[in-house]
Amino acid sequence: MSFHHTEKLPPDVSIDQKTGKKIWSVGTLRYTQGGLLVLFGWLMFNDFFLMLMEQIKPNLTGILIRSHGATNTEIALYLGTLGSLFTFWINPLASTWSDRTRTKWGRRRPFLLICTPPMVIIMGLIPWMPDIWNWFSHLPFVAQFCTPGSARGAVAAIGFCYVVSGVFNNFILAIFTLFFIDVVPKSVMGRFNAILRIVTMIQQFIWNYWVFGLAEHNMKWIYGGLAGACAVCYIVSLIMVKEGEYPPPEPIAPGVEKPAWHVRIFGPVATYVKECYLNPYYVWVFLAFLVYQGSNVANTFRLFHWKETLGFSMDTIGKMQAWPQLGIVIIGYLLGTMVDKFKSLRMMPIALGLWACVNVASFFFLRTPTTMLIFMGLITLCHFLFSISWGVMNVEIYPRAKMGQFCSAQTLSATVFVMLLNLVVGPFFDWVDNYQFAYAWSAVWQFAAVFLFIKVYRNWKKKTAEDARLAAAGVPGLPSDMKS
Repeated sequence: MSFHHTEKLPPDVSIDQKTGKKIWSVGTLRYTQGGLLVLFGWLMFNDFFLMLMEQIKPNLTGILIRSHGATNTEIALYLGTLGSLFTFWINPLASTWSDRTRTKWGRRRPFLLICTPPMVIIMGLIPWMPDIWNWFSHLPFVAQFCTPGSARGAVAAIGFCYVVSGVFNNFILAIFTLFFIDVVPKSVMGRFNAILRIVTMIQQFIWNYWVFGLAEHNMKWIYGGLAGACAVCYIVSLIMVKEGEYPPPEPIAPGVEKPAWHVRIFGPVATYVKECYLNPYYVWVFLAFLVYQGSNVANTFRLFHWKETLGFSMDTIGKMQAWPQLGIVIIGYLLGTMVDKFKSLRMMPIALGLWACVNVASFFFLRTPTTMLIFMGLITLCHFLFSISWGVMNVEIYPRAKMGQFCSAQTLSATVFVMLLNLVVGPFFDWVDNYQFAYAWSAVWQFAAVFLFIKVYRNWKKKTAEDARLAAAGVPGLPSDMKS
């Protein structure tokens, strides 16, 4: 029996000749429509709790450390600079290492299963650190070197625990992004990212509407409860979602059976730098992402603007952030379909430009809970559209075989930049003494990033046309940076 389909199918979609149903593929994995739904369900379940854990950092930790007397500079130092200093190397290490890993559990899951237990344990200890410091500082052999129970010590203890938990958390975040790419077919990536963000919005609505207002007086319960729930969720979902088989990794030194020790150590580093940072096509992408991340450095200080300058309660802040997220749930899938249709690289500068305009308007007009609700609704819409476009862009622009390597290079450059920028943002707000400037800070960086993303789009369009021309001419062996 044969079936005839007039629609043009994406390269990763085929028709089962026995049933006439569509089959989606990624690597050696094959999914029916029902299989995709099961896959999406487990990944959404995982992302729901992953993003819950992300809610407590840095905003909730910022409130916690502020309550113990931390200055703006100390907040930027512990939650920004030191956090980045001790984690910026993780993404390239974890991503490239996992790219070359081959086990019966796949190449991503072993890292996730190993890093989850220490991450949730240390994260759960963060609100207990002032108590632990108070006990520790009163020990006779410690008290002679410090002031027992000092506020500076409590701030440092929270910061220390935050940085250590960030090491394991960054391993998990780096690998999870690649795990999604390895198991989700490319042709449905836009819709997957849209559903993923919808689930995130539902989670954020629950967090902001019901939990955030309770956080100030229930820190220990919230940190501990989320840590336990996330531990169970991560492990169960990783067992249920299988990875496919991968081809052997490229040899470190082609043609050499056993490379010398210095080749094994420095060879991959040289290749990493050459392929990622000496190729202008990718350097423009890294630069655009780096500048965009500069806009997020002041986000924690927006919370202080609402809470300390405008006098909003934690409950009001939570609810004003919650309602826009519920609205996105209604239209989120349509936005994902739009990204699949019009391409992510076209949508990103549009979403980011609109987002920058909203931040400018927020600087001048956000004064009441009502205006906060309006502007947070617009920011949430722009952020949602930009986020799903960014997730799809990685698949469209980077070679799939080395996805971890290129994503890590992108994150590495941005992390180092943010680490240095955090040395400026704390003193900047100490100087201006006005948290309202958090919106102006974001807008300036976002406007700059718009022009860079336009350049990235033009480069991509030119390269796509060149790829098509070479393919039509039957030119074999496209360069590796042109393959996906």
